[in-house]
Amino acid sequence: MRYLADSVALIRHLRKHRRLGQQARKILQEADAEEHTIFVSAVSLMEILYLAQAKKITVDLAEVMTLISNSPNYTLVPIDADVVLAAATVDDAPELHDRILVGTAKHLQVPILTSDQIITQSSHVQTVWK
Repeated sequence: MRYLADSVALIRHLRKHRRLGQQARKILQEADAEEHTIFVSAVSLMEILYLAQAKKITVDLAEVMTLISNSPNYTLVPIDADVVLAAATVDDAPELHDRILVGTAKHLQVPILTSDQIITQSSHVQTVWK
């Protein structure tokens, strides 16, 4: 299957954090075993860069880029016109980065690996976590 992973899912997966949802953990481990495709939005990279520079996380952008570059099962998704147009239809996620994530998943027609309450409550996308 194909999924979009948000920044929290990626960070917790890379750190093998115990608070990564059980279903999300299984999917990401299976992706590492080349059983699923994981999409990563450019907006998640920007969020990881910001959090790493602010010293709020121990994962840095280079580590995430290495994961994406070294695995055929991780694909970077740019914020292009199609994603922006899909995000423009999202009316239940007020934060710009959440709208872009939901718009990306909507455009790709994939569920999001996320625990974000705003995104999990969106009527525009399916989410996976627990």
